[in-house]
Amino acid sequence: MKVHGDNKPEKISAGSQPNKPGRAWVRICLNAKQDEHGWVYDEYVTEVADGSDLQARVNEQNDALLLQAVGEEYGTPLTSVDDLREQRIADSKTDLAAWLSENPLTWTDGKKYAVTSEKQAQLTSALAVQQVALTAGVKRELRWNSTGDECTVWQYNDLCALALAIAAYVEPRVSIQQAAEVDLRNAATAEEALSVAWNYA
Repeated sequence: MKVHGDNKPEKISAGSQPNKPGRAWVRICLNAKQDEHGWVYDEYVTEVADGSDLQARVNEQNDALLLQAVGEEYGTPLTSVDDLREQRIADSKTDLAAWLSENPLTWTDGKKYAVTSEKQAQLTSALAVQQVALTAGVKRELRWNSTGDECTVWQYNDLCALALAIAAYVEPRVSIQQAAEVDLRNAATAEEALSVAWNYA
């Protein structure tokens, strides 16, 4: 969870819970960065058994406790770094799909065109069918629509130009996701996996 604070947090801290005898909290803070408002960091909190060896256990089990805390945040147990890698890769893909859905391309006609994977596949298919029709000497209308509008008739070359513009718009974002996925697959620890970031804007 992203947290804003006035001071740089300790990377890992722990303490007894007064309202829960025998239990202690563990807080792990990663990726701390200072901005104009203070500090921004990822905070993960979990609960463990209390005891005189609390700090020693926390230091020894840092990665396992981090997996436990992150799993609690996801609402699903993470038993290994592999689990976390796969979850984070899925997150990077989900975030990319959401970004593409929320950020259509503004074309030269001033209208917005959807760039989701589904719309790209439909556009590729429409152009392929039209090419088959042209080759076969079959006359047919090529139709496409801007976001929220009905389909209108397009010239083949114009729709090809739109398809190329969409590809140029989307491909850099796909590259960001792919680079994040490579970094995640190379992450040896939970902390390394959680330090991998992506930004599609």
